[in-house]
Amino acid sequence: MRWNTHVLSVLLLLGMVPALARAQQSPAKDLAAGKYEPAQPPAQMISDDVAQLRFALKPGWNVARKDKEISTFHLDARTAPRKAELRAVANLAFNPFPLSTFSSAFFYLSVTPRIAPSACMAQTSIAPEKPLRPETVAGTAFSRGLDEHGRICTESRDVTYTAMRNGKCVRFDLAVNSFCGGEVSGVRDMTDLELASVFRRLEEIMETVEFTSR
Repeated sequence: MRWNTHVLSVLLLLGMVPALARAQQSPAKDLAAGKYEPAQPPAQMISDDVAQLRFALKPGWNVARKDKEISTFHLDARTAPRKAELRAVANLAFNPFPLSTFSSAFFYLSVTPRIAPSACMAQTSIAPEKPLRPETVAGTAFSRGLDEHGRICTESRDVTYTAMRNGKCVRFDLAVNSFCGGEVSGVRDMTDLELASVFRRLEEIMETVEFTSR
């Protein structure tokens, strides 16, 4: 089993590397291929003229162009400035781990106009955790950071990408939400491998990003 370096970086910050090493040594029965994979909504290509990019979604993702239809952008993307404009959001339309504390997964695209490059980059460095190493997305260098929060347990994990493009700050948020398990709710907590697999779904979307202008 090969693991994407993006996921490994997230797991390192989340303290999950030991569990990942165990997962590499033996197959995970609870991640049986295709067990929970729906055909609807169908695969689709999402384009945005303001961000001047497009990305592809596999089957099983809902899409909205406005916040609060299927998402709460500023609750998930806490480090985004108030003037950040949500351009598109996709959320996983099914629960791949129905017996766990998994709640939701979102892929956000937002744009902030009239912002200094330093302020754009700072969005990934003011999160509570250390910034992740920069990444290249469709030939463009992006800053990357991780923000986690929750009251009793870690209920939200948001991996953030930002870069300046044509005078605007383009931002992606890969957010995975859960609720507290164990003694709090009696539900089994997501395993490290399950969490990694959800982030992998989100990163597969990132890998399809294409800019439509230079």
